[in-house]
Amino acid sequence: MTTNDVIDEVISGVGNLPELARQAPPWAMNNLWWVVPCTLVIAITVGVAQRLMSRSTLSDRTAFEVLPTNGFDPALEDVLRFAKQIARAQRSTSRWALPARGTAMRVRLMSVGGPLTLRVEGPTRATTVLRHQGYAQCELRAVTGQESKPERPKIQLGVHNDGTSTSTAVA
Repeated sequence: MTTNDVIDEVISGVGNLPELARQAPPWAMNNLWWVVPCTLVIAITVGVAQRLMSRSTLSDRTAFEVLPTNGFDPALEDVLRFAKQIARAQRSTSRWALPARGTAMRVRLMSVGGPLTLRVEGPTRATTVLRHQGYAQCELRAVTGQESKPERPKIQLGVHNDGTSTSTAVA
C-alpha cells in the first residue's frame, strides 16, 4: 500500500460522511438499550477504581509547619519561590500512576492557641521537596501524631429573638 492509496481511501471516506451522518441517529436509537447501560457501567467502574487507587495515597500524607520569626517580612520573590516549590512538590509525585486527587498539596493557615502558622501537607513521596522551604526567616517543623490532623471547626449559625443573626465557630 502506497501513500497515494492511503490518501485515496481517506478522500473516499470523507465522501461517505454525509451518508454516515444520516445513518447515525437511527442506529443510535436502535442501539440505545445497550449503549447507555454499558456507558454507565464503565463510568462507575472508572470512578470506583480512582477512589481505590487514591485511598492509600490520601492516608499516607506528611505535613510541615512553617513557623515565622518576629521579623518575618517576605518579599514578593520569596512568596513566588515558595509557591513554585509547592507546585514542584506536586509534580514530583507520579500523576500518571495515581489520580490527581491523591497528589494534591494542601496549604493551611492555622493558629491553635498560639501564633499563626503555615502548614503544608502533601503525599509522603514529596517529603524531600517539601522540606526545602523557601523562607529564610522561618523554622520548618515536621508535624507528627495527633497534631497532624486538626479538627475541623464546627460553625453554628443562629438567630436571636430580636431578629439579628450570629455565627460562631466552635473548635
